[in-house]
Amino acid sequence: MLKDRLYQARKAKRYSREALAEKAGVSTSTITFLENGRNESSKFLVEIANALDVSAEWLKGENVKDVTATPKLDSSLSEAPDIKGMIPVISWVAAGSWCNIESLLPDDAIRWLPCPVGHSKNTYALRVSGISMYNPNGKPSFEDGDIIFVDPEKSAENKSCVVVRLDDDITATFKQLIIENGEKYLQPLNPNWPDKIIKVNGNATICGVVIGKWVDM
Repeated sequence: MLKDRLYQARKAKRYSREALAEKAGVSTSTITFLENGRNESSKFLVEIANALDVSAEWLKGENVKDVTATPKLDSSLSEAPDIKGMIPVISWVAAGSWCNIESLLPDDAIRWLPCPVGHSKNTYALRVSGISMYNPNGKPSFEDGDIIFVDPEKSAENKSCVVVRLDDDITATFKQLIIENGEKYLQPLNPNWPDKIIKVNGNATICGVVIGKWVDM
């Protein structure tokens, strides 16, 4: 329901009702009446959604078809997903830092997005840059500009898509993990990518496992 999503999104942004009202250019009573269910909609819904970095459609629970995420990343959703919480989108540098800290720093979040799959409290999101993880042969595949949801508490398995920080780099990177004969390797999904396989021998830290993606329309 709108009231539940509005409350969830407001709490994710750490806004009071007064702060949200000021940012959206509406009265505090408008926010209050929406959250307590007294009003089921508002002519200012777009302004409120923009202030929360979500869409008005998401707030209303309608036409949320631009979220494509499943636990195995192998299908697109045809119906609005059951939203599991708001996730911060952070930079790749911040993701590298997250390998060593427990929680998000408020200034790290670039924006917040709804996540349709179950996840731990420290889950974050990153915008894919480049085509190293574009797979021309099928799924999983990630294009430049896609946003991936990353759960740092999920165990990485063979063929998991993972965010990794190499020891000589402060910026995290995105690869597929291959486990074979007890050895671990990182590889791009794009077979035409020049940098092929990296052997993991204590020189890398897995910062999280990709559990889904968001595609901006």
